[in-house]
Amino acid sequence: MRHHATPSGGVFATGAVHGVPGCTTAPGAWPPRRTAPHGRALDPHPTDPDEEVVPAAAHPWERPLLALGVTVTLTLAAVLLRLVWTVTGSPLGTALALVAVPLACWSVRGLRYARERAESVRISPTQFPEAYRVVVELAREMGLNRTPEAYVRTRPCSARADAAAHGLRRYLVLPDTLFDRGELRDRDALAFLVAHQVGHVAAGHTGYWRRLATLGADLVPGLGAALSRAAEYTADDHAHAHVPEGTHAVRLLAGGPALYPRVNLGEMAARAHTDRGCSLLLYHLLSHRPSNTRRMAALRDRARRGRVFL
Repeated sequence: MRHHATPSGGVFATGAVHGVPGCTTAPGAWPPRRTAPHGRALDPHPTDPDEEVVPAAAHPWERPLLALGVTVTLTLAAVLLRLVWTVTGSPLGTALALVAVPLACWSVRGLRYARERAESVRISPTQFPEAYRVVVELAREMGLNRTPEAYVRTRPCSARADAAAHGLRRYLVLPDTLFDRGELRDRDALAFLVAHQVGHVAAGHTGYWRRLATLGADLVPGLGAALSRAAEYTADDHAHAHVPEGTHAVRLLAGGPALYPRVNLGEMAARAHTDRGCSLLLYHLLSHRPSNTRRMAALRDRARRGRVFL
């Protein structure tokens, strides 16, 4: 989305301004948007290619939690190496312990990528071409040097989309619930979910070194989950900045492909501020993803950032 100056000195964007929560198009400010071949809206005001596009900002809690997670990981690694040295007294044993965890992490990521390559349908110009065009366009808009590979995963493995990486390759996994007999059920919803996953890639969430540096955070109850929730909100901000018309896609997570059109997004978002209870709070603190109610609330009210803790 590109910025457009207004006579009063403000800034409008078609749909939303990148990285600026709460900044939306004034009613009637712009003519109807043109539609791309794959169903996504195009900017009705072509602008100079040198015009700056502001990326979506990270959630305020993401960087502090990332720094804390890295600190915990380094501390635990130092303790582990000290323990191995004390028990074995062997430089070789200590060196093996130093490379064992990074090697295991690399292998797990490689096997996960291999599973998708071996079992899932790859999205390409000839397989799910509409979805392929959405992935290519969003990757370009977010400034990625290489378009991530994309796959369709059939149930019962997972009903959620996913983003991951191995080596220099980044890839997305989309659930088959987004398609109906090979055709897209909802183009805007698919574009939003793809933008969310590409947002993870653009924000560096899928990188090997980041994952390795935050392994220790997962051993601290609540810390790894909180970092994951903050990263999810960051990816949602990327998606909203590029595909604001597709925010209703979060209803898919609550109602599924059959019932989601009847899910009242506003009613569910309101419950994020009214539902209370110790067990509910504990669930929020331990979950690796924001709850559907909190995520909907954050997407509806762009003046507030998503709630990571209380």
